[in-house]
Amino acid sequence: MSTLSTMNQSDEEPQHTVLLPEDYVQKFDPDAYLQFYFSQDAIEDGTRVSLFALPVFAQLMLQTMRPSERETLLDIGAGPTVYAALCFRDVAKRVHLSDFVDRNLDVLRKWVRREETIDWVPTIKVIKRTEGGPVPTEKVCDEVEEKARGLVKSGGIHFADVHQDVVVPELDGKQVDILVSIFTLESACRNYEEYCKCVANMMRHLRSGGRFVLGSVLEDNEYNSGRQTIFHLLNLREQMILDALVSVGLDIPNAKKYVLDGEGVMFIMATKL
Repeated sequence: MSTLSTMNQSDEEPQHTVLLPEDYVQKFDPDAYLQFYFSQDAIEDGTRVSLFALPVFAQLMLQTMRPSERETLLDIGAGPTVYAALCFRDVAKRVHLSDFVDRNLDVLRKWVRREETIDWVPTIKVIKRTEGGPVPTEKVCDEVEEKARGLVKSGGIHFADVHQDVVVPELDGKQVDILVSIFTLESACRNYEEYCKCVANMMRHLRSGGRFVLGSVLEDNEYNSGRQTIFHLLNLREQMILDALVSVGLDIPNAKKYVLDGEGVMFIMATKL
């Protein structure tokens, strides 16, 4: 899990401490992250424009996959966020959210129990606006959130470690129809060899013919996780990511891809061959 908008880099060496993947358990603050990226102010500032790709992919899945082909969805590296469940609420029947950091999993469990975490209405409004139609009422936003919450209750909230052969042990080897990972691997990996191995590990959870949705930060070295806590990012070029995806059997020539140069991010949806 990383950010939905990236930081500008200078040619000078950073003057701040950059935390590494192994620091997430102790140093990552889910509340600070949610306030920095998903508060009303953050949404209104336009920092969530990247979210447009996920509803587009959801619509494509509805058009190209039969209901029996899209029953289960797994989000690896959800962090403390539920936007995958919100965006794909009409696509899947069961949604599994997973992350490496226990505090993030605690936030997700609180959300399922309807305990206070953060107001997801601003994010839901962005998603609904992307899907088309009138500005959603509070009732409509509540219905969207409740539907997403029900899907996660049907699926589950799980520990995940992308560096392990079995990333989500609680799934007990079961494969899903849709695998989602948004801004996760560049946060979790120190080098490209690790990155390629983690992609292969994740892909074991996706069935042949299933869809993989990846969101990646491009060519950046760090990001602000909230309150000026800076974490490392693996600097990845677009071609490096595509090569890794081809190597694990994804149909990249026929993939749907968006590269948002202004945001420094790429979203891609591909079928596992």
